[in-house]
Amino acid sequence: MDKRLIDADKLLAHINSIRNDHIEKRNEGDECDRFANDAVADWLFILSNDIEKGIFDPDPIPLPTIKPGDKVVITDAMNEYFIGTKAIVEKISKSAPYSAKLKGIHGEWPLSSLEVISHD
Repeated sequence: MDKRLIDADKLLAHINSIRNDHIEKRNEGDECDRFANDAVADWLFILSNDIEKGIFDPDPIPLPTIKPGDKVVITDAMNEYFIGTKAIVEKISKSAPYSAKLKGIHGEWPLSSLEVISHD
């Protein structure tokens, strides 16, 4: 399964809504129903606490250590012509999506499409 980011606050609200439904129903039905509602409410309480503690938070995305003056090679491009092209980094964008301006090559290049050959 691919990793994906989710909104933890929305997930917690949904879990707590379901948990509250089971808490309200725990005095309904026979003994088995009451036990099941208690168990589900308890499990959802544990899960929501774990989410709030950050147990499921994604690992930070490591950003490449590319800086102006570095010699890089383009490893990914929509136009295959550029793959393998070597260039010098002129400037790094300070905002997402993080990208670099390369000397002699038009446009901004995502840092994820560049590999450092040498730091200068």
